[in-house]
Amino acid sequence: MSIEPNKLMLKVVLDTNVIVSGLNFQKGNPAKILLLVASEEIINFISRPILNEIRRILVDKFFWAREEVEAAEVWLTTFSKSVNPRDRISVIDDDPDNRILECAVEGQADFIISGDRHLTDLKDYQGIKIVAPSIFLALIGKINEE
Repeated sequence: MSIEPNKLMLKVVLDTNVIVSGLNFQKGNPAKILLLVASEEIINFISRPILNEIRRILVDKFFWAREEVEAAEVWLTTFSKSVNPRDRISVIDDDPDNRILECAVEGQADFIISGDRHLTDLKDYQGIKIVAPSIFLALIGKINEE
């Protein structure tokens, strides 16, 4: 089964680990997915809690300067649709993962793309498929493109 992203305009929520990996490492599947977002082949939803978590990780783990983090946030909000989840979800022990679910529900996403087993082990949440970056790229026929 493959899905053509341009025909369906797939709606996704990228987990923090996918965004951080894509921003830090220009090679690899997370970077490919960020390019799909930037080229508007897929629609990414983002929320303030997700942006805050990205900011924290970029500063604390990757030692990004404030200006770099702000530039990344501007880029993400430019190419993503911001939502303000109304409902709190608490189905995963790792609370930041619940913020991903909340964003996906609010945006009525088709997919959550994550490398986090807390999420990928769910496989599905309220009809939203939860897949690893490589699986998502394979589904839309972009896995072998360079």
